[in-house]
Amino acid sequence: MNLATNVERSALFFPDRPAISEAGVEISYGQLNDRSNRIATGLIKMGVRPGDRIGLCAPNTTDWLAFYFGVLKAGAVAITLSSVLRGDELTLLLNHSKPRSIFTSDDKLDDLENLRGSAGIEKTICPNGDLSLQQVLDLGSGSFKAADRDRTDTAA
Repeated sequence: MNLATNVERSALFFPDRPAISEAGVEISYGQLNDRSNRIATGLIKMGVRPGDRIGLCAPNTTDWLAFYFGVLKAGAVAITLSSVLRGDELTLLLNHSKPRSIFTSDDKLDDLENLRGSAGIEKTICPNGDLSLQQVLDLGSGSFKAADRDRTDTAA
């Protein structure tokens, strides 16, 4: 069982119905599923494996939601962190959760750079990070079925 199969089912039955609306722009279930698939397969090509922890510390946007479902589809564990956290707050949480990679915004890069070694962060995904979201999307494929996970596995 993988929570992201809900996006896949919705895309199958309601591909053109709106899943998200942000600033007057609607994203359909089909588009959300495609984008999540590209992120999942991009992460897998980057070496992410089921059970790996991936952080999300960015504003709540359509990209955040697609990335969240992409992490779940890859079978990884989504570590969600408020985008308003700074310095010591991030240090405590990231040292505890130890994400391999983190999807973030440029304004967090200084805080995250200081945590690379201690928190185990290998890659930052943001416009000025190690990879941009577009690069992850370009690595991936729109065709993918969410990794099968055991119902006792951690999702987030």
